[in-house]
Amino acid sequence: MSVLFSAGYTLPAGDEPLTHARIAHSLNWLAGGTAAASTTAFGFDADAPLNTLTYEFWKPTAFPATWTYSHGSTVTIDLDYCFIAAHNLGTSGASITIQYDSTGGGVWVDLTASTLITDDSPIFVIFPPGSPEILRVQIDSYTDAPQIGVIKFGASMQMERPLYGGHAPISLARQTILRSNYSETGENLGRTKQRTYLSTSYEWKHLTASWVRSTWRTFQLAAESEPFCIAWRPGTFTEDAVGFAQIDEVPIPTNMGIRDLMSVSMSVRARGYE
Repeated sequence: MSVLFSAGYTLPAGDEPLTHARIAHSLNWLAGGTAAASTTAFGFDADAPLNTLTYEFWKPTAFPATWTYSHGSTVTIDLDYCFIAAHNLGTSGASITIQYDSTGGGVWVDLTASTLITDDSPIFVIFPPGSPEILRVQIDSYTDAPQIGVIKFGASMQMERPLYGGHAPISLARQTILRSNYSETGENLGRTKQRTYLSTSYEWKHLTASWVRSTWRTFQLAAESEPFCIAWRPGTFTEDAVGFAQIDEVPIPTNMGIRDLMSVSMSVRARGYE
């Protein structure tokens, strides 16, 4: 489970088609709020999902369990996504529901139905735009107690153009560094897996210069400091199609020499999962 839509979702007027990538980055997600959890296991932290570190986690002890984000002030953007990364919800056999409280009175409205998560890939939830100040993730059931490292809510960056040909889906782009041991006669003496991560690239062409200057530059600045979540074609590929990624080089747009159009590409590295 990588892309999840709210029940009955229809594309809002003015949004780019769902064949275009959606990107959640640090300058379009909510920040500065507070977290609260129904329960938290010893050695874990309810505040952990507020940052983007993938080695700190929240882990509940009783179920149903909830993790709540309270923004603490008026939300001035129309939120349309939640993403969850660095989790083991699939391995734990957990079902989740995304909810919001529009009044602060503890009346929770479901943005999604309770959904069984089938793997540990990042989850990108798309829902109709709105501006609630209090949102939460509810874990409805499980086989083993799960843990979650990153949870964000925000207004997605919608790419002006789609991409398809030449792109390697990030879930299939595993980079595994192996060390094999052989005897003097070539016998297999075992193998060590030193590191596994995901690595792919994205390329967009025929972007208008005005869009690049108004939208891409914001992402460019955000990606310099924080990882981001990208769903490359959310309406077509909902399974294993989301990466929680970061760049090692800033992606720089270039003029194509065709009217006032530009192109840009980026290579990313993402957290691996089994």
